[in-house]
Amino acid sequence: MATVNWHPGRLLQPPSANVNPPEFALLILNQPIKNGANLRKLWKNSTQRIAADGGANRLHELSSFQGKYSNLQAIVGDLDSLRPSVRDFYLSQPKPTEIVHMPDQESTDFLKSVNWIRSHCASPTDIVALGGIGGRVDQGLSQLHHLYLFQADDAAYAKGRVYLLSGSSLTFLLKAGSHHIHVREDGVDNEFGKHVGIIPLKGTSRITTSGLEWDVEDWETEIGGKVSTSNHVLPDTRVVEIQTTADVLFTIALRQLDTEEEGQM
Repeated sequence: MATVNWHPGRLLQPPSANVNPPEFALLILNQPIKNGANLRKLWKNSTQRIAADGGANRLHELSSFQGKYSNLQAIVGDLDSLRPSVRDFYLSQPKPTEIVHMPDQESTDFLKSVNWIRSHCASPTDIVALGGIGGRVDQGLSQLHHLYLFQADDAAYAKGRVYLLSGSSLTFLLKAGSHHIHVREDGVDNEFGKHVGIIPLKGTSRITTSGLEWDVEDWETEIGGKVSTSNHVLPDTRVVEIQTTADVLFTIALRQLDTEEEGQM
C-alpha cells in the first residue's frame, strides 16, 4: 500500500497563492467550544457547516456568531438537546437551516451527522469535528471510538478523512500501513506544538516512527501494555513518519499562543 500523506496544518490556513485549504465539512459537536480563533478559521475554510443536535446551542451561545456566522446548512440528530429558541433562530435566517430529525436511539448524533454529510456530498469529503475530546470521559471515549467506526473497512480513506479538533489538540486515525504527517510546511503557519501520542485503542500494533524525540522501531504497543504518549516532535522535524501494523490514533497538540488563552473568543 502506498504511503498516506497528511497535511493537517492546511485545515487552519487562510487561502493563499501558494497553499489552499483542502475541501472539508465542519461539524459542530455538542461540546464546549474552547478555541475561538480556530473556529473562525474553520468556519471560513469549510464548504459545509453542520451542527450535531445540541452543537447548534453551543454555536448560538457565541455572541460573535449570532448573525454574520449563522449560515448553518443543517442541524442533525434526535434533537433532544436543541433548544426551541435556537431552532427558531436558524429557521429564521435568509437561507433557513435544514432541521434533520433522526429519532433512532441506536446511533449517536455524531454518527447521524457524519452519515448525513457523506450522503449529501457528490464526492468523498473530509470532515473536521469541532468539540473533539472533552467533557465526560465516556463521551470522549465514544468520540474516539467513532473515528474507528467511520473508517472501518476503508483502508484508503475512500469516504474521506475525519479529524477531531479540541481546544488543545487534533486527533485522527492512522490505518494500518505507512503515513507521513507534514507538521511543518513552507507557506503554512505552524499550528502545532511538540506533544504527540500514538494510541492503539483497537488491539495490539507494532509501530516504527521517525521525527520524534523518542523514536521506536517495530515496537509493540497496546492498551494495558506500552503506549507512546507525551512524545515530542523534534524542533527540526518537518514530517513525522509512522508505520503501523494496525489502526492507531495519532494526536498532536495545537500551538498555544501567548496572547490567546484557551476559551478566548
